[in-house]
Parts: sequence; C-alpha cells; structure tokens
Amino acid sequence: MRVEWLIVCLSLLAFPALAEKADRTKPVTVEADSVKVEDVKRIAVYEGHVVLTQGTLMMTADRIDVQQDDKGFSLGTASGKPVYFRQKMDARDEVAEGWAERIVYDGRSDKLELLGQARLKRGEDELRGNKILYDASTEFYQAQGGGTGVHGRVRAVIQPKAASAQGAKP
Repeated sequence: MRVEWLIVCLSLLAFPALAEKADRTKPVTVEADSVKVEDVKRIAVYEGHVVLTQGTLMMTADRIDVQQDDKGFSLGTASGKPVYFRQKMDARDEVAEGWAERIVYDGRSDKLELLGQARLKRGEDELRGNKILYDASTEFYQAQGGGTGVHGRVRAVIQPKAASAQGAKP
C-alpha cells in the first residue's frame, strides 16, 4: 500500500491559517476502528471513533474522508455528532476550537467550512451559526444562520481587548 499520498492528504487537514506553523512538519497520527484505502482513486476513509493528531491539532470525528487530486491538493471531510477540533494559534498563546456536524477542508482553495450547528471559538471570542466559512488565504470569516442556533440566527461573542493591549488609558 502506498501511504505517501495519504500522509500528505492528512497533513493538509491541519487548518493552515489557524494552525501553529510548526504543526505542518509534525507527523500525522490517525486512530480509528477501521480504514479503507483506494490507492488508484487516492481516497482514504477512516471510520469509528476517529482521532487525528498532528502537533497541536487534535480532531475527533465519527468518519473522515480524504481525497487527493492529481496536483497533490486534498479535500477532507469529517463528520460526526459533533466533529471537534482544537489547535494552538500560530504565534499566540491562544487555542482555536471548532464544533460542527461536518467539517470540510479544501486544500486547493485553502478554505474551511463548518456545517450544521457550527461553532468556532478562538480564545474567548466565539462565532455560532448553521454554517461558518473561513478563507485562510484572505483570513475572511463568514457565518450564516438558518440552523438550530439562537432562533436560526448567527451569534458572535467578542470580548473587549484589555486596556493595556490597546495602549489606552482607563
């Protein structure tokens, strides 16, 4: 079994813009109840209590599907009740956490989607909606309501910055 492409695919699931840059050079470990790999189609499916780790990234899901295209880009989809990830932010003493029924990462476009009861937390700030999109190349967030959140609406909680961090006087 050729696993080189599989390791590349899995390492691309480490959400690059949120991630500690050093995580990209760390080995990927995946534990699951079962795995199916189709080398010819460049597809891997992990099922049952899946735990993926790479450096500071930790993700849990019921299932993770990874597919690599001919140019080496990966598309990863994690599903669960819920999917959860936690990762240290680059150059910050802060952690990003996310929850959703499904998380999709597209390595070609460097975009992350949290779908179904989505929640993204960074430090003390939090964003909730039925769908949260994040474009890592532009650092652009977008959230949409319509789910079972606060009456189907988007909810953002943004903590005030400390006075010393703003350089302001009280």
